Amino acid sequence: MYREGELASLASFSNIMKLLKKDAHFNQFCTQHRIPKGTTQEITDGMKHAYLLETGYLSYTYSGKIGSGYFFISFPGSFANLPISGSQVPMVGKLTALTDVVWWKIDVEFLRKMLFTEDPRNHIMLNFALQTRYYLYLIVKKYHLTSEERVYFSLLRCTESGIQVKDNQAELPLFLTYDLLAEFSETSKSYTSRVLADLRNKGILQSSKKPWVITDVAYLRKLVDVEDDLRPLV
Repeated sequence: MYREGELASLASFSNIMKLLKKDAHFNQFCTQHRIPKGTTQEITDGMKHAYLLETGYLSYTYSGKIGSGYFFISFPGSFANLPISGSQVPMVGKLTALTDVVWWKIDVEFLRKMLFTEDPRNHIMLNFALQTRYYLYLIVKKYHLTSEERVYFSLLRCTESGIQVKDNQAELPLFLTYDLLAEFSETSKSYTSRVLADLRNKGILQSSKKPWVITDVAYLRKLVDVEDDLRPLV
């Protein structure tokens, strides 16, 4: 059993890059790309390439038969996708650059070879599997919420990409907009705006300028009964 944060430390961006660069053919199989904000890309070659995010934020929305709205946000230093086995359930999705992004496009066969030789205890794979397990749990949680609760829930999920400014208070990421929050919540923009207006009137949300601030994170957690489910602010 690993201690809190131990796997994430072992699978850090710097450690992954150090591992990959041990091969003299690194530049042949790993290429760095600048992606402008708003760019979208369908992930249909999930078993051919992995995408490692260096800077910026991406949303990964699962597509196909399960529909839209099932998303997670990839943060700097993390893999947006990482095939764990050749027979895993396909997870076709769409990557959207929420900010300007720099990522590494990595050939999966090359990555597989390097992980086998340089990461025999599978720290990187385990960390990604743990991350994905958390995301999928939250998707299931969201499925059982009402429209109003989904707006609250999506706000809470965005705090994980924000900044804790005070105890129980969080700055939301600068990329968050009414349109994006409505997409994350699977509601209309007008409905999302009404829910946010109610939060502003109660003093829970400050959104007159960027960054938006949630003044009472615990209050939102209680509204959607996720007091212990979401990660604490960091």
